[in-house]
Amino acid sequence: MSENHSVPVALENLERKFHSIINTNEWKRLQEVWNESENILYFGHGGNMGISDHAAIDASRLTDKNIIAPGSGVLTTSIISDNDFHSWAKHWVEMRTRHLDKSKCLVVGFSCSSTGTSSDSIVNALNWSIEHGMKSALFTAQPKEGLNKSIIPITQHCNYYHTSEIISLMLTYELIHRAGFPCPTIANKARLRRFESLGIDTEQDTKDVVFSAKGSSSDLKTNEQHVPPGFENELKNIAVDFDGVIHNFDKGWHDGTCYGEPLPGSLEALKELSENYRVIIFSSKVRTDRPLVDGKTGYELVMEWLIKYDVDKYVDEVTYEKPRAQYYIDDKAVEFTTWDKALKVVL
Repeated sequence: MSENHSVPVALENLERKFHSIINTNEWKRLQEVWNESENILYFGHGGNMGISDHAAIDASRLTDKNIIAPGSGVLTTSIISDNDFHSWAKHWVEMRTRHLDKSKCLVVGFSCSSTGTSSDSIVNALNWSIEHGMKSALFTAQPKEGLNKSIIPITQHCNYYHTSEIISLMLTYELIHRAGFPCPTIANKARLRRFESLGIDTEQDTKDVVFSAKGSSSDLKTNEQHVPPGFENELKNIAVDFDGVIHNFDKGWHDGTCYGEPLPGSLEALKELSENYRVIIFSSKVRTDRPLVDGKTGYELVMEWLIKYDVDKYVDEVTYEKPRAQYYIDDKAVEFTTWDKALKVVL
């Protein structure tokens, strides 16, 4: 574990928000419109300008659609200079949709601002698009006023700019995927490169190639444990629950702090495990939706406890997610063999 134990940047339950959005009626409606459109225009301000440009480039090359974004600062500042900031996006949409069948155009805005000139500029362009026969949608961190009722609102309910921008980019790939176009994987390219580096015929890349728990390329094995190239160190993971396994949890939630003493043997076990594994502590205490306790996040509280007992140096990661691991040590776990036996334990 790095000596820098600062709190990770807040991402506001990124995955939960993402899945919540793609299950809304608004999202289903947007996906239908996106699938039907031949020309799609993305635009935004600030960081969202970068998001729109990135999304447009990838969507254009991965699909059969014409997808564009302003991209260049030369273009946007020229339009602003000729007109004004409030109307530049509207003029850009007008310019880019000349001679196009507007019934086959979709205009998508990306916005984090809830009010002000920046917000007005985006709303202005989207409303203009609707008025001129185009479909329109808005990825927005917070609900936005002044939208034409025909604009599809994809509201993220985010507090942080970075969370909104990350989710927006994630959603653009979801649109590609759900339209039936494949998104390339890093693992597939890495797998082919790894085969080549090992002298394996890439024309027979369907072979099962894996690595030992030590993660050494010299320990190549087959038909044992499978892992994408570049993730060999994941085979060394061992996941250890915190409450009731390392930390005494006999009072339950209590005051929300890590109040307990180490369980007998837990500190010694962490040291011993670290000699053979990457030790990952997982705990619901670290969830980002957990309320602050004494102004501290669950991550901070767990780290303070580990530092207090001088075992943070044996821990590689602290997370609330279920990590990839060879083994899971958890006081609430039910070892699965058959469903009959499992149900007898929990029912």
